[in-house]
Amino acid sequence: MSLPEPKNKISLLVQLLGDRDKFVRSRVDEELLRVGEDAVPFLEIAAKGENLSARSQAAEILRTLRPKRLREKFRRLSALARENKIALEEGILLIAEYGYPDIDTQGIRAALDGFAEELRPRLEPHFSPRRTVETLTGYFFQEKGFSGNEADYFNPENSYFNKVLARKTGIPITLSTLCILAARRLGLPIVGVGMPAHFIAKYESHREEIYFDPFNKGRILTKADCADIVARFGFKFEDRLLDKTPHREILLRMMHNLIMIYNRNNQPERANELTSYSNLLLDLPETWDYSQPV
Repeated sequence: MSLPEPKNKISLLVQLLGDRDKFVRSRVDEELLRVGEDAVPFLEIAAKGENLSARSQAAEILRTLRPKRLREKFRRLSALARENKIALEEGILLIAEYGYPDIDTQGIRAALDGFAEELRPRLEPHFSPRRTVETLTGYFFQEKGFSGNEADYFNPENSYFNKVLARKTGIPITLSTLCILAARRLGLPIVGVGMPAHFIAKYESHREEIYFDPFNKGRILTKADCADIVARFGFKFEDRLLDKTPHREILLRMMHNLIMIYNRNNQPERANELTSYSNLLLDLPETWDYSQPV
């Protein structure tokens, strides 16, 4: 493991960005790429500075560093998964960062915090699980206007959480995770249920389980309804299909959806990049290949 570079050295290198001398610029590139992650905060500042040449060079170095940085973040996420400590929100934002490198993660977390704060006074301790779910889904799918994107289901933006928040539309898994992440802030036991071909959510407690479908405006589902959905997609229903889906599997399913979409859209480079990142979560070699979602 290499020691971090002194901050003053990195600062001096960044000051040389945009130098008129081509040789100097080249050496600065080499050094900052070698420094890697430690240089990123300095480069991000330079990429927003007034010197146009320095901004351009800093932005290009950041683009070059990006795949390595993402790979390292997915490796760290995989290590947490092995210890059953994986953070769903962190993983969802990391997937969004892949699609949108300039994503405002703090803004997304603040938006989720805001949803929770608006919901908090509406939820009473004496509420039944069903009434709690109806309050949650009424807030998101009636008041806030989130909905399933049936008209443009295979648009990759439906799978990136930042775009789901901005456009207020998505696919079953991203709308379910919206409910899960807001509920977590409120201490509500809302979890994901990865039924084949149609992801839903449920309120899971010792009292009862309430299944609901965020893609269809939070419609409450019985077990028979769930069985019908599974059969409609050509699968045999089993009770285990309604078990809570672990966080790692949720993230893998989100990534596999994107891999399928990019293959469908004839974007193999994007599909291959996501395959290598998802394989890190699966503890498989990065070149492992597959074509079907989990």
